[in-house]
Amino acid sequence: MTNAFGRPTAESRNDCYGYATDTTFIPMTNSPPHELQHPRAWLLGGLAAVLLRGLPDLRYPIGVDQGIYSIVGQGLLHGQLPYRDFWDLKPPGIYYIYALIVKIFGPVMWCVGVVDLLWLLAISVCIFYFARSYVGTQAATLAMVFNASRHSRIGYNSAAQAESFLMLCAFAAWFLLREGDHPTVPPRDLTASPPLESRQGWSLFRCFMAGLVLGVAVWLKYNAVIFFPFVLLLPFVEFHESGQESLGMRMTISWRDWLLRMSFVACGLALAIAAVLVHFSASGAWPAMKEAHFELMLRYGATGFQWRSDYLAHALRMTQFYIGFWTEVMVLLSLIIALWRREIASLVPTLSLALAGFLCVATQGRFHIYHFETCHPFLSIFWGYMCVKAWKGSCFLRGVFAARRWALAGALTWILLASVVFAFLAEECVRAVQQYVFFADWLKDPDVSYRNYYPQLSLEKLSDQLHIIDFLKQNSKPEDAVYVWGMAPLINLLSRRASPTRFFYNYPLISTWGLEKWRVEVVRALESKRPRYIIVERDDANPMFTGNIMTSQQYLRLGQYPGLSSFLRDNYEPLLNNTDFEVYALARCGWRVSKR
Repeated sequence: MTNAFGRPTAESRNDCYGYATDTTFIPMTNSPPHELQHPRAWLLGGLAAVLLRGLPDLRYPIGVDQGIYSIVGQGLLHGQLPYRDFWDLKPPGIYYIYALIVKIFGPVMWCVGVVDLLWLLAISVCIFYFARSYVGTQAATLAMVFNASRHSRIGYNSAAQAESFLMLCAFAAWFLLREGDHPTVPPRDLTASPPLESRQGWSLFRCFMAGLVLGVAVWLKYNAVIFFPFVLLLPFVEFHESGQESLGMRMTISWRDWLLRMSFVACGLALAIAAVLVHFSASGAWPAMKEAHFELMLRYGATGFQWRSDYLAHALRMTQFYIGFWTEVMVLLSLIIALWRREIASLVPTLSLALAGFLCVATQGRFHIYHFETCHPFLSIFWGYMCVKAWKGSCFLRGVFAARRWALAGALTWILLASVVFAFLAEECVRAVQQYVFFADWLKDPDVSYRNYYPQLSLEKLSDQLHIIDFLKQNSKPEDAVYVWGMAPLINLLSRRASPTRFFYNYPLISTWGLEKWRVEVVRALESKRPRYIIVERDDANPMFTGNIMTSQQYLRLGQYPGLSSFLRDNYEPLLNNTDFEVYALARCGWRVSKR
C-alpha cells in the first residue's frame, strides 16, 4: 500500500528485487534506498564509460558550421564584431564561445574534438543528476552511457553546436532553481506565508543567476524560450498518483514565493538580454544585427517550411530517422510500464522536457541532425528506465521459476536477456571498434586522417580544402586577402588569410532570401581590396538553405551574378583546377606562383 504521495506504507513489503509481495504495485517516484548508496561511484563509473566511448571524438575535424563560428570568434579576438564584420544568421552567443575556444587552442583542426569530448562529459553529469532525482541512480547512469553512444555515432556534424551549449544552459538553470535531490517531499501547509529563512537570500540569488543563464541560452538559440515554462515551473512541482488512474500535482512552495523567485529570474534574464543589445548598439554593429535578425530572419526561416511540397511527410521522416525507431519504442514502453506500475509521476518531467526539446527542433523547420541535441538527453533517460525495469522484471521471473523449481525456464530467461542485449549492442560494438581504428590512424598521422576522413558530408570536401590551404600557405603572405566563392570557411580559417568582405561564404549571396545590395557590397569590396586569390567551389548546391539548385560555379557561369563574373573575368586568371575548387590568381601582379 502507498500513501497519497506515492510513499510505501508500513504494511507494504517488497521482495529482494523491489517488487511488492502483495497485489499492490509500489510507484518508484523516489529511488529505492539501495540505489541511492554510493551515487558518486555510479557517477564516476558512468563517466568512465562515457569517456571510453567518446575518446575517438578527438579526431573530429572542423565542419562547415564550426568553421563559420571559428572565423567569427577569431574576429572577436581582434576587435571585430558579428554581422558588421562577419555576416551570419546565428545569434551571437555561439561566436563568443568559439572566441574562447580559438583563444585557448588556436585555429587548429582538433579543437572541435576536444571541446566536444569535454561537453559530452559535462552533459553526462547533468543527465545523471537530473535523471537520478526521478528514475534512480542505476537508470541515470545508463542514461549517461546511452546518450554518449548516440552522440558519438552521429559524428562531427553535431559537435560543439549551439544546441549542445543550449542544453548545458537549460540544465544549469534547472539545478539553480531546484532545491534538494528528490521531487517528492513531505507536504506542508501552503496557506501560511513561508518564513523568512536565512537561506532565502541565497535562493533568490540562485534564481537571479538562473535568469542570467537563460539569457545566455536565448543568445545561443532564440527558440530556447520554449524551454522556459518547463524549466521555470517543473523544479517547484511534484507529481504523484491521485486515486487509481489520475495523475496529481502540487507546488512544493507557495505561489507567492514562486512569483517572488520568478521576479529575480526575470531580472537576470532581462540583464543578460539588455547587456548584449547595449554592447552591439554602442559598438555600431546594431544596424547590421537588426538587418540579419529582425528583418531577414523570418524570410530565411520561412524557406525551411516552403522548400518542399511534402514538408510534413519530410518532417516525420527526419524525426523518425534521427530519433530512431527503437527510441520511440522505448519511450512508449516506458510510459506503458510506468502507468501499469503507477510510476508515471517519475517520468512526467522527463517527458515534458523531451517534448520541449522536440518543439525546439520543429520550430526551425529544417530538422538537421544536430537540432535533435535538444531532446536526446531526455530520450536517453527512457532507455535507462527501460533497461532497469527489464532487469528487475527478469530477476522477478527467475525468482518465480526458482520457487517452482523450473530450472529450464530460468535458464531460458538468461538466454532471452542475453539475446536482447546482443541485438542492441552488436552494431554499437562494431561502430566503436571502427572508430577506435580511425582514432589510432589519427594519432599516427593527423593530416592524412583529416584528408581521408570517414565518414564526412559531401559538402565538406576536406581533402581538397586542405590542399588549397597548403597552397595558400606556400604561395601567399599572411597579410594577403583570399576570397572564397563557396561554402568552405576552413580555407580562410586554417590558412589564416582574411576574407576581403564580411560575406566570407556565399549562401546569402546566391539564396532566394538574399538582398541585391549585398551583392553590390561584395563587388565593391573586391574592387577596393583586390584579393590575391579568388577560389570558386564546385558541386556545393544546397537548396535546403539557399532555395537555389545551382552550384557556386554554375551561379557565376550562367550569369546570375554579372558583377562578380565580370570582375573575375577582367582581373583574374585561372591557376589551379582541382576536383572541388578552381583557384584564380590576380593577373599581372608580378608574383611567382608554385602550382604544386
